[in-house]
Amino acid sequence: MIVTSNSVTHNFTIPSLQTVGQVDSNYDVIEQVTVRIHSSISYDHTYTKLVYEEPGSEGVETTVTETKVAEKTSQIFVDLNTDSISSFQTFDDLEEDTVVQWALDADLVQKQKHMDANEAIVLEAKDKVLNPLKYKKNIPVTPWRRRADEALAGE
Repeated sequence: MIVTSNSVTHNFTIPSLQTVGQVDSNYDVIEQVTVRIHSSISYDHTYTKLVYEEPGSEGVETTVTETKVAEKTSQIFVDLNTDSISSFQTFDDLEEDTVVQWALDADLVQKQKHMDANEAIVLEAKDKVLNPLKYKKNIPVTPWRRRADEALAGE
């Protein structure tokens, strides 16, 4: 199942699940589902670089556009309520999208929490590429210290 939010695509899959042998007259009943959430965003990164025709030659400034992908994967474990099963689907007839929907309906808070966290991570990763100065940290010499040092050196 795929959900898109703020240009981020969230792909929900079920890598594993846990069953209990029998509940009432139903066999192989799913009681726990592992939901994997793979979140990604694709974007274009345009920048300039110097290209050298041959070693020692003068570089030519060239604009380059690359498509990049930022991604994050997380997973949640969802317990399904096996009490009072009103409609039952046999294990062999299950489809992944159906089980994903059961799991997400059973724990909407965890789903949203992980989607939001993954989304924040991939959007920040994209922003770090597109706006690197926003994340650049520096510990410069203070202007008054620099002036004092220059004054001492000039004496």
